[in-house]
Amino acid sequence: MAKVVVKKQTKKLKKKFPVEFIAPEVFNSKSLGQSNVSDLNGTVGRTIKMNMMYVAENVKFQNARVTFKVIEVSSGKAKTQISKYEQIPYYLSRFVKKGSDLVELNVEHTSKDAIKTLSKLFIVTRDNASELVLTEIRAKAKELVQKEVKSSNYEDLVSNVVYGKIQNNLRNELKKITPIKVFEFRKLEMLD
Repeated sequence: MAKVVVKKQTKKLKKKFPVEFIAPEVFNSKSLGQSNVSDLNGTVGRTIKMNMMYVAENVKFQNARVTFKVIEVSSGKAKTQISKYEQIPYYLSRFVKKGSDLVELNVEHTSKDAIKTLSKLFIVTRDNASELVLTEIRAKAKELVQKEVKSSNYEDLVSNVVYGKIQNNLRNELKKITPIKVFEFRKLEMLD
């Protein structure tokens, strides 16, 4: 009998390169972390979800999450942009109490630089209000948000939402209709 020789197959290991993920300029181009990837072009489109507290280095932002999307990779650094900003659900639910009304609203709009976005608004009145007043709040909030979005580009919009500038301005406008306890963006995301 002849002897059968079996050749060993060796696994080919793909070479991996270290890539550092960099936040947008809104967050001072802070490092978001590092990963080893085998395909640099394959990282474009990849998302990273982080708690806002770690990105802004401030405990005040612990109730928000931000999702970053890689848009460009060059020389071991991956530039990102914010694709989604959202409030943690348990944070918002504590504002809804007996004797107050909740108004939720979804608004699709296009920013100044032609990026389509979706805003999910969360409004809580201080006291119970009639349906007529709640309808008026919805209409006014939708109008104000669309006006604000059309006048700013996407990066400025996200920056203003994250740091609460838009919320304060819109809450003050809505207080003219009825007292408002909370006005927040439950979610702000870029639509593809």
